[in-house]
Amino acid sequence: MIAVAVAVAGFLGVIVGALIVTIAFNLRIRYDERKEQKRRALELKVKEIETLNQLNKKINEILQKRSVLMEEYVSFDAFDDCYITIDDYAYLQSFAAQNNFYLPNYILEEFFKKIAQRKVILSPDETIKVGGYAYKGGRVIMEHFSDDLTQLINERKTELKRLSDNTLTYFSA
Repeated sequence: MIAVAVAVAGFLGVIVGALIVTIAFNLRIRYDERKEQKRRALELKVKEIETLNQLNKKINEILQKRSVLMEEYVSFDAFDDCYITIDDYAYLQSFAAQNNFYLPNYILEEFFKKIAQRKVILSPDETIKVGGYAYKGGRVIMEHFSDDLTQLINERKTELKRLSDNTLTYFSA
């Protein structure tokens, strides 16, 4: 009788031990998965912020070029006009295409649609002479686009802070 009781107690001990190990192993796997998901989400937010900063920097650089190229810009001397070199415009297009995963497409589409409607039609010779495109009232659009990008950057920073402040535990969902 005692041998049977010892055998049953031993068997129950093995079962309880196996259950504890299984539960602990599952908790550890879930914790590691959540930790990896959080790391990826943080990396994505950081990449989005970097990409938006880089685009905003280029937009501000384009806006500042107006005073440098004022001599070629004489026929378009209104304050709200904008001048974008061919290289800069190609850069903006390719940058938007290469980083479309990190940039909000709706804002880019709206920007390119609005700026295209403001383009001043020049002959090819004039375009080559000036070295770029002129946009009637384009400066305001570029400034609003820069403001939108700044607002998006601040939103992403807030999301990044919220994500990084979220602590993980073994029992969190």
